[in-house]
Amino acid sequence: MRYIIIVILAAATLLSAAASTAQGATGEADLLGTAWLAEDIDGRGVVDRARSTMEFAKFGQVAGLAACNRYFGSVSLDGNTIAFGNLASTRKMCSKSLMGQEQRFMAALSKASRLELTHEGQILLIYANSTKPTLRFSKIPQN
Repeated sequence: MRYIIIVILAAATLLSAAASTAQGATGEADLLGTAWLAEDIDGRGVVDRARSTMEFAKFGQVAGLAACNRYFGSVSLDGNTIAFGNLASTRKMCSKSLMGQEQRFMAALSKASRLELTHEGQILLIYANSTKPTLRFSKIPQN
């Protein structure tokens, strides 16, 4: 009986470690074809009804709405590391609050170094070099 309990505990430990490793490592394939809506930028929330988004539509590329302007560029994903290449954007002027959110959003993307998918893949957290996420996104349902 004791042997069976030890085997069950060992198996449970291995399964738990495998599940946490699988959930912790995020690859580009996990994000390809997904779109995300920013809920928090640098701990300051977002402007009501303003949309800062990110979409991984093509391999190695990212695009979205920064708040006022559209942006696009390259992205590199390797496990839980993320780096954005040269991001370009349109140059439309908007209200001061939207432009402020857009500047915070683009600055957070430029400093990004690590990502994490949580809540069964429904929340995307992006970190700079800290333990607090600089960007928090919720997944936009695909139709």
